[in-house]
Amino acid sequence: MANVAVVGLGIMGQGMAENLLRHGHTVTVWNRSSQRSAELAGAGALVADTPAAAATHADVVFEVTADDASSRAVWQGPDGILAGARENAVLIASATLSVAWVEELAGLCAHQDARFYDMPLTGGAAGARTGNLVLLAGGDETGLPDLQPVFAAIARDVRHFGPAGSGTRFKLILNALQAVHLAGFGEALRLAQAAGLDPHQVGEALLDRPGGVVTQLAWDNYLTPPAPINFSAEWAHKDLTYAARMADEAGQNRHPLLDGVLSLFSTALTEGRGKEDWSTVNPTAGETGE
Repeated sequence: MANVAVVGLGIMGQGMAENLLRHGHTVTVWNRSSQRSAELAGAGALVADTPAAAATHADVVFEVTADDASSRAVWQGPDGILAGARENAVLIASATLSVAWVEELAGLCAHQDARFYDMPLTGGAAGARTGNLVLLAGGDETGLPDLQPVFAAIARDVRHFGPAGSGTRFKLILNALQAVHLAGFGEALRLAQAAGLDPHQVGEALLDRPGGVVTQLAWDNYLTPPAPINFSAEWAHKDLTYAARMADEAGQNRHPLLDGVLSLFSTALTEGRGKEDWSTVNPTAGETGE
């Protein structure tokens, strides 16, 4: 069994910590607010006062915060992960972050000879809760098999995309495509209603066509808005912003679908819906008269 630190106890980090404990690993946690740390302490986790303290005895450190600003805060400075990480520890950024920050972080880890992976997550709240996440890895592939006992507690698969930064690039592409699909599904239902069709019939019929899990998610959320939420509009907006920045930096200056969906989520934030599930950009059954 390994000593594992989880820094950041949002929906994903909390689920990861719970599953690591269930599989017998020693787990140390840190969170900006203490309530979730206290809950996990009751389940057997050790609670650290700082990210540095959480990392001190860890074989593996997972950082699962919200965005670049919160990620920087827990990695850098005298109380940061890098200050506390011991020699030969594996340091993993599992938040969805910008490519620029991940590459900077990879350089900081390399500077102190630490093993680093960017490993954002997919699978949502349910995947985190049940230990069925998919880890999207960037970094040295040869080191992944050694980490399998830890990964087995939290994930059903690990997919490697290349050197550090590659997992983040894929995650931003994935979330951009899912957001486009989610928004497109909502537009299809509005068009169906305007054309005189029954949106309930149309939604069920669309499940038989290409679209897979995102269409199912959009349809489930149309029928019953999720509680608790799967993924907030605020974080979808953040990921789309990072994806658009990545596209610009790659010289792909024309991405109208991405820009259009980003605009929808920007409007949601302006209207105060940032804390709602990202399906807030779509209609609900009540809004279409079902």
